[in-house]
Amino acid sequence: MKRRLIFAFALAMSATLLLAELTPEQSSRITKTVGNIIGQIHYRQTKLNDEISGHHLKNYLNALDFGHMIFLKSDVEEFEKTHGTRLDDQVKFGSIRPAQQIFNRYLERLAQCQELVNEILEQKIDFALNEEFNPVRNKLPWPENKTELRNLWHGRIKMELLADRLISTQNGKEPDPKKTKESIGKIQRRYERLLKTMKNYDQGDILEAYLSSLTRAYDPHSDYMSPHEAENFKINSIDMKLTGIGAVLTSDDGYTKIVRIMAGGPAGRSKLIHANDRIIAVQNPDDKGPTDILDMKLDKVVSLIRGKKGSVVKLTIIPAGSDEPKVISITRDVVKLEDQLAKGYIIERQRDGEKEKLGVIRLPGFYDKCSAHCQKIIERFVKEGVEGIVLDLRYNGGGILQEAINLTGLFINEGPVVQVKDYRGRQKIMNDTDARITYQGPLVVAVSHMSASASEIVAAALQDHGRAIIVGGKATHGKGTVQQILPLNRSFIAKLTGDSGQLKFTISKFYRINGATTQRDGVTPDIVLPSLLDYIGTSEGDLPRALESDKIAEAKYVSLDQVSSFFTSLRRASTKRINSNQDYKYILEDINRAKERKADPSVSLNEQERRKESAQNKARIESRNKERAKRSLPTEEYYEISLKIAENDKPLKKLDSPKPKKESDETENPTPPGTSEDQNTFNLDPELRENLQILSDFLLLNKKLAEN
Repeated sequence: MKRRLIFAFALAMSATLLLAELTPEQSSRITKTVGNIIGQIHYRQTKLNDEISGHHLKNYLNALDFGHMIFLKSDVEEFEKTHGTRLDDQVKFGSIRPAQQIFNRYLERLAQCQELVNEILEQKIDFALNEEFNPVRNKLPWPENKTELRNLWHGRIKMELLADRLISTQNGKEPDPKKTKESIGKIQRRYERLLKTMKNYDQGDILEAYLSSLTRAYDPHSDYMSPHEAENFKINSIDMKLTGIGAVLTSDDGYTKIVRIMAGGPAGRSKLIHANDRIIAVQNPDDKGPTDILDMKLDKVVSLIRGKKGSVVKLTIIPAGSDEPKVISITRDVVKLEDQLAKGYIIERQRDGEKEKLGVIRLPGFYDKCSAHCQKIIERFVKEGVEGIVLDLRYNGGGILQEAINLTGLFINEGPVVQVKDYRGRQKIMNDTDARITYQGPLVVAVSHMSASASEIVAAALQDHGRAIIVGGKATHGKGTVQQILPLNRSFIAKLTGDSGQLKFTISKFYRINGATTQRDGVTPDIVLPSLLDYIGTSEGDLPRALESDKIAEAKYVSLDQVSSFFTSLRRASTKRINSNQDYKYILEDINRAKERKADPSVSLNEQERRKESAQNKARIESRNKERAKRSLPTEEYYEISLKIAENDKPLKKLDSPKPKKESDETENPTPPGTSEDQNTFNLDPELRENLQILSDFLLLNKKLAEN
């Protein structure tokens, strides 16, 4: 994931702490301590050396200038010559002089860029020229000289002006001069604020950026968290306090990016904003206009988004996989706890003249007691005569490891679920020790590129045990590592007093019971479905310095082998359906566009061309919506089983049939399950529909086998 100065765990804050600035002596001791510890306890077991120094420097330069539009190539070459193989030695001595020297050069170049912005904005911009700008510059070279730098900034500013122009004017009309002036003023303030913000960075801010760049030289999930940032991590990752729209945010290359949409929250119910979308402006009811938030500190962004229940916030967003900004409105509300819990659904329908009952369990995350909640729902499924279950983990990013083991145990006899190998090479097999099986019937596990960590453990274990059919995109996310947090003032190595921040480091790796790892590789489904998520997200293997994929000895287990003999028939039937399914034809079209954008992310700066693209998008969406509106609804009945219904043996909640999906202009954003605007309507997307069809085929094949 791309990061800029406010790093991985700067989520949606609900408090800001006032902390004393670190002294140079404190910074020196913290630096020396982090350098001393990280090489000893990180999984890589690599002491500080010249190779780590090179990665450290690269990370720090990218943290400051991710888009490679501020430093010159000569600056970078100078830093590489001076510090490329020496940062490790400086860290060992507790010196942060290189961090400050590089940061001072950054401020110098940033001030020059801010002057460039003002010069460019004073000129007349020609939007009829056939020019392009590539906003994805993190892997491109730094500019050779000031002429090339100016050209880059001209393209960037023109792109931003054109984005405003497309929003403020329709049908190619000449924009209102007042709107043009407002756009120019907004962009000027954006870069003035960026320069002011960076000038206000204190010793602690610089130290956090510098030491996190060091820890990420080991792997992308290791960080140094200053006392302030450590408190934010607790508030958001442990206490789980959310913003007024029910979204978890991070700062990403100057943008505020959606990490996760909370099920049942205002953002989720709106279906207007999704994971990986970027927010670029916020407007509250009393504001005269939107507040530009590019390069704004995340805590300030969150304070703008957070607000009273029932109030409306307007967000200007850039949907994931798109370049066109759009304005959406979301009514703030409280995120209900029950909407974050496991939930069951029953689908009743006819197949070949016989009644069929299928169950779906949607699990948004591996929270405390989630396995017990799923058990209650499954027991109700059995009571209601459900013949097969889909366990939906498509948008489940993980959580508590023991809950993943317990959940797996609901479907298997006692036995191994996952293996763990720590930084000392010690291996441990983690078992389900409960011989009871809650459900022995046909089981499908739905996964996607978003399924990570604990979700991958469950899917891999059930696949290795031959207990379930795994269905989804090309592969799951691929995070097979375990992180631990160490307060530096409590370290057995450190001799620090007071709050000196925390070190989050990777300590172990997960391995499947067959000896393979989910790290980088993820879990490959038994039946692969076309999925747009495979092309618009970032997998573990795409992250710099991600730990390698390897193998260890397999654990002792005997596969149940309940599913593999059916794979050929199930795959053939699924492929036939997908090839004739109109929704999957749309998905394949979207995948092709996503591939093209990924291969060439350049944006046209020609106004006529952009308006043409916008018109084509609008026509495509309208055509799809018309086609869907003409479809007849399936003859099925849908019922919901909440935890309260399951625990108290209450009647099932009957739901309305799925309404035809109405696309908006963010087709690149698949809607997460359970985010229907109408909570009385069952949300049945094409992927879940195909999972249910595969389960139904599996049931039919089992019945035929039993009859022979």
